[in-house]
Amino acid sequence: MPFSLVSVILLISILLGACQVQVTPSPSPQPTSTSLPATTIPPTATSTLAPSPTPTPLPLTLWIDPILPADFLKKVDLPEGMLTARNKSDANLFLNAGDPPGNSTLLAETWQTYALAAPFFTIQDNLTRMELRSIVRGNEPEDPTIDFDVLLLRNQDNAIVAHLLNMIPSTIPPGNKIDQVGDEFFRPRVATQEGVWAILPFELLAPQWKVISVDGRSPLDDDFTPESTPLTQRITLSTNLADLTLNEDQVKALVPPPNRDQTQLTSLIMTGVTAMARDTAFVMSTEGVLFPGTEIRDFMRAADLTHISNEVSFYEGCPFPNPDYTGYIFCSDPAYIDLLADLGADIIELTGNHNNDTRALYKVDSVPFTLDLYREYGMQWYAGGVNIDDAKAPLLIENNGNKLAFIGCNSYGPYVAWATEDSSGAAPCEDFGWISEEVTRLRDEGYLPIVTFQYQEDDLRTAQSSAIRDFRRLADAGAVIVNGSQSHVAKAMEFYNHSFIHYGLGNLFFDQPEYYITYDGIIQKHFFYQGRHISTQLLSITLEETAKPRLMTPEERQKFLYDVFEASRLLKE
Repeated sequence: MPFSLVSVILLISILLGACQVQVTPSPSPQPTSTSLPATTIPPTATSTLAPSPTPTPLPLTLWIDPILPADFLKKVDLPEGMLTARNKSDANLFLNAGDPPGNSTLLAETWQTYALAAPFFTIQDNLTRMELRSIVRGNEPEDPTIDFDVLLLRNQDNAIVAHLLNMIPSTIPPGNKIDQVGDEFFRPRVATQEGVWAILPFELLAPQWKVISVDGRSPLDDDFTPESTPLTQRITLSTNLADLTLNEDQVKALVPPPNRDQTQLTSLIMTGVTAMARDTAFVMSTEGVLFPGTEIRDFMRAADLTHISNEVSFYEGCPFPNPDYTGYIFCSDPAYIDLLADLGADIIELTGNHNNDTRALYKVDSVPFTLDLYREYGMQWYAGGVNIDDAKAPLLIENNGNKLAFIGCNSYGPYVAWATEDSSGAAPCEDFGWISEEVTRLRDEGYLPIVTFQYQEDDLRTAQSSAIRDFRRLADAGAVIVNGSQSHVAKAMEFYNHSFIHYGLGNLFFDQPEYYITYDGIIQKHFFYQGRHISTQLLSITLEETAKPRLMTPEERQKFLYDVFEASRLLKE
């Protein structure tokens, strides 16, 4: 018995020792594995190994070109986890002024647009890039006609403007011709001074500045492209990492939109007197209806909106025009509307004092027929209608996010030209009370009111005291533009309470061969951006062949603008 017990104990010890030798410890410590029953051990030992570690990706590090202005950088929003690098060599993403650095791949681009600007009453229209660079370096302009004393430049734009002008080193030192100013200087209500020019970002333009072209190119051009405009900087985002892609939100965060967005810009052409009668009508009937628009068609059609102040109603019974007619009762052949359509007319002003001449001469109210014709051609109108309520209603237009309100009235008369509760005609100005209240209401609703008058006529470039009183009243009410549509002569203009007032644009299509001063006129081109009136261009025209306006030559324009601006300066005295 003792021997047998000893044998059993020895056998169990051997068996237990054998079991311990067969247990293989796990390569990765797992504290609970020793307590698991043998049936829970996976059949394949490798399945219990931890997966191979994934290499940690490099952090995305952005280098930002130091010449970029602070306003631009405020719009850059770094995605979470992205770092910035002080040195270009430490980065793998690059926000660069100009083309991407070598050995990097372009991911996205944007543009920063600047404008060269002078006080509005500046005759100069263009500088070469070399002339501008010379001025920036502090030199006197070689052209003595350039009315330039000081160039204003924001501190934060110094380096990028120097870069645009290929200046080395890439900074513009302050000097006798350069005045560096803070951001607060350039605001919509800025007051300009003669001889003080500026280079400023596009979005800070204001009507008191005149945009000067550089090498014949301007950010206000109808065919604007950033690549061909001298004061426009390309900004690129690129990487030196292979196969790096960013999602849309990341790109938007790192690459702000351009500061000149065509989808937020509206251009508006506004014109003076059109009366397709008498000699003008005779030329249209003999040379062709479209003949008068031959020289101005392209730029009239290029604007987003084109305004025509047509003083004379269309009448189906209108006789063939007599060029020797000396009276003042007019009508227009309905076929003449093709001229307005060919010029791209969108907006027709009806303040004219000849709108009801057919009623006086032929006992026919031709206004409803005229309005139907405009409607047929897709044109909208204001300041006239089939009754007084219709005539006083503003025309509301929204284009590229800019809300414009057109409203007008007839102060001159005659009585037959005015609409009443039950008859057609123009909206009477009365005491200007109703239109002032309407302008204020429209401005409070977010519209930019544009007011036009048929006012008392004279053949002087200066403004009448009564006109100054009445036009300024509408500016005080909130109008951004106030025009006199009555004048056959291009008259003085001013900025009053930060509104643009023009006391008369002169003729577009109308003949007065006995008064040569009436052959020269102005076509306005206004620009609106992000809900603001930012600029006005003056296109100077002169009449040829009795009926055909054309742009003036540089010599004609210089003399003409000098006369108009001299009359305008009297308003400041």
